[in-house]
Amino acid sequence: MGPTLVGRSEELAALLDACHGGPGRLVLVTGCAGSGKTTLLEELTRRVTDAGAVVGSGHAVPGGGPFRPVAEALVRVAPPALADEGALSPFRAVLARILPTWPPALAAGTHLVDPVVVLGEAVLALLRVLSTDRRTVFVLDDAQWADRDTLALLEYLAGGLREVAATVVIAARDDQAVPDALTALHRHARIRTVALRPLPPADVALLVRRTVGGELPPEAEEYVARVSEGVPLLVTELAAGLLESGSLVPDGNGWRTTSTLTGGLPPSHLALVHNRVAGLAPRARELVRTAAVLGPELDADLLTTVLGSDAAEVADGLSSAVDAGLLTRNAAGDVRWRHALTCGAVLAGLTPPERGAIAARAAEALEDELGVRRALVADLHARGGRPARAAALLLEEARDAVAAGALATAQEILERSLVLAVGDPGLVVAITVERIQAFALATRTDEAIAAADVALPTATGADRTALAIAASRACVGGQRFDEAGRYLTLFGDPDDPRVQALAAHIALDAEDLDQALALATRAAAAAEQVGPPDVLCEALEVVGRALRRRDPKASVAAFERAEQVAAGHGLTPWRIRALAELGATELYGAAPAGRLAEAQTLALDAGMLGTATALDLQAVAMTVGTEGMVGVMSRAERCADRAGRLGLTGLQAHALMFAARGRVHAGRAGQADLLLDEVDRLVPSPLYRSERSHNRSTDAWLDGDDERAARELDDCIALLRELPAAPPAPVWGEWVVLRTVCDPTDDGPRAELRESDVLVQAVNRAALAYADAVAAAHVQQVDPGLLLAEGDRLLAPHPFLRHWLRIMLVPRAVDGRLGDAPALLREAHAWLLAHGENRMARLCAAHLRRLGLPVPRPGRYGEMVPPRLRALGVTGRELEVLRLVAEGLGNIEIAGRLQLSRRTVETHVSNLLLKTGTRSREGLTGLAP
Repeated sequence: MGPTLVGRSEELAALLDACHGGPGRLVLVTGCAGSGKTTLLEELTRRVTDAGAVVGSGHAVPGGGPFRPVAEALVRVAPPALADEGALSPFRAVLARILPTWPPALAAGTHLVDPVVVLGEAVLALLRVLSTDRRTVFVLDDAQWADRDTLALLEYLAGGLREVAATVVIAARDDQAVPDALTALHRHARIRTVALRPLPPADVALLVRRTVGGELPPEAEEYVARVSEGVPLLVTELAAGLLESGSLVPDGNGWRTTSTLTGGLPPSHLALVHNRVAGLAPRARELVRTAAVLGPELDADLLTTVLGSDAAEVADGLSSAVDAGLLTRNAAGDVRWRHALTCGAVLAGLTPPERGAIAARAAEALEDELGVRRALVADLHARGGRPARAAALLLEEARDAVAAGALATAQEILERSLVLAVGDPGLVVAITVERIQAFALATRTDEAIAAADVALPTATGADRTALAIAASRACVGGQRFDEAGRYLTLFGDPDDPRVQALAAHIALDAEDLDQALALATRAAAAAEQVGPPDVLCEALEVVGRALRRRDPKASVAAFERAEQVAAGHGLTPWRIRALAELGATELYGAAPAGRLAEAQTLALDAGMLGTATALDLQAVAMTVGTEGMVGVMSRAERCADRAGRLGLTGLQAHALMFAARGRVHAGRAGQADLLLDEVDRLVPSPLYRSERSHNRSTDAWLDGDDERAARELDDCIALLRELPAAPPAPVWGEWVVLRTVCDPTDDGPRAELRESDVLVQAVNRAALAYADAVAAAHVQQVDPGLLLAEGDRLLAPHPFLRHWLRIMLVPRAVDGRLGDAPALLREAHAWLLAHGENRMARLCAAHLRRLGLPVPRPGRYGEMVPPRLRALGVTGRELEVLRLVAEGLGNIEIAGRLQLSRRTVETHVSNLLLKTGTRSREGLTGLAP
């Protein structure tokens, strides 16, 4: 059985208090080796489990891999079925990377966000689900051995746990070199530290009595208390040492001493362990020594493989070690080291050649069973005299760490592997390339460049080009395009399609579209013949982006080919990128719908939460036309919140911009200004500054002041003219329509738009058609009907934008040459009310009153009235009457069905005949939906 808890009542009470209600928190338990941290955690686990909490436990071990203790704890409380929980859908793939029993996730791509932050959000979401109806407690031991990414994850959780009914308790030694990340936990304002101090004499005496099973003479108790300095492990080891050395012998119901205990120090813990090992039978001794070489995590199956023994023989050897006090067995029957210090003491008793020989034999035995033990096998090879093999295995381990999002851990592994790989130039280059890529993923551009600069001078041929490409990509990620191009020019093979595709991307970012298109076309042609497929995808993406405004159809074709190649080769990140580009072209009217939603699904399936957030923002922009600005406002706010939590300030700013527009449409312009203040703080950019003018213009227009609205848009467009790379936003079309309505004789805005590449945007093309219709109606020489029909055709998928721009025409539509203004206003009024655009609906009502027409009362008709009938002014009640007329019911029957008077029904039928221009009830029958 394991040791029982003696003393520590205050510490246990503090931990129980943290686990029994209130906001979530993280508690750090510290103490020297042997201070009883593990025993305290075991007692805590028993208590909170008995109290009904959900409890997950894990522990770190040297070389255990990224997120080991957290994953171990999660596996205990998060069965695979939990992956179907709706609240976890955005995080399912992220969690699946550390939960091997969950459905596997697609391969992730470039991280837009620190992967530790993404995993932190995922774990917090899981804790919310687990803590729905009871407390959740995670207990993580031996954090001093945890990798840097695990410690960074715990630090992130500390800030978010206050929103979750969960407690995380971690224990770590404080008597050795403490990792910087663990020091950060000590200093964190949201983390409570519980330090284990030496036991007082009374507790030492109690622990001694429990160890030996009876009372000790006072001099023996005083001796143990003095020499152990109150460290529980040393207390029990000293007491056991007194028994083993014969210094204590039974004396009736107690013990007596046989020698003076004050004449010197007792045998050290190291000597005690050495004696116990020496007393074992040869096979048991070999087992214990081999286990010590394998590390502090004791695994019977692993020992069976390494020793070439059968399970029964290993079980017997473990039992002998338990009897000798080297190992301990818990209530579940699992065997472990009595303490990590015991394992270290056994290892210290071996000579370096002995340790090397055991490590070499173990590595050889485990070569065919690498699995999750690759890091251990690499360590054994390193200690057993095969450094190159160790380096190759560590390189694979580092790649897995990158895939898991553990970038800091990956760098530590790569640094070690680089030292071991000295003497194998090819392996050194492969490791250096991986280091550069890992630095780039962590946006540590300077370190990536430094690593490349060390290796490039001596590299040749393909190795030199691989290093140049890695260095160049790191520079691109850091927005250092001149340096990126320099690496390719000085060290890259100009005929290599990888170099050409990357150079094309650099040219595109520099807005040299001709150069980008030329390089990408060459790279695509070469990659089509010889590959690799990811290079073809990259080249096609550049082609598509370079042609987006010049030749939309060719641009779509390039993106579609990239998506096809990526799908065929399982290149999920490149497929997402292609689908996202195709989604963007939907607004331009050049690509079929649905691609953006497909990209979002893939991004979530791959756990690319940053990418999914960016795509969600893109979806917000695309659904304005179908839902209205008020309709997308809450979605934009959620997107801004998620982007902020993930540290994506650019996305956060853009999402807040949409939220601000929604505030203006909802009649809360003051709140919109506050949101734009936050945007300026996040990303001070002329693009976002133009939004203030745009919002002021919208506010003025919704108040019916077209002239002031046009002046504000002039300021907005003046800023956008200075940003040729800005997206072709619909504000250009809005400006042209409003300026033409204010002065149909001024052809300047229309001429500017006609020559601009922002016409790639379908909304801007529709706006130009409407503006041309206004000018044509003014001179009364050209029928504007065809122009209006063209604008309506382009905006058919975007009813909000169609109503928005058509309502702008109403001041010029009084003579009927710009369409049936009353019908247009009634249709728009109904749609806007049904979609919460009440302020814009009030503008429609004001126009109807100016035309001397009645304004439909809110609620008289709604979204259920088909647009063609809404345009005629048919109300919801009239639609109900129309449907019953179509069923063949008479007025008396309709009155009874709808609980109306006969005269009211007759009035509704008369209105229907008048509004629809129908002469008989039979004619109405054909109009019913």
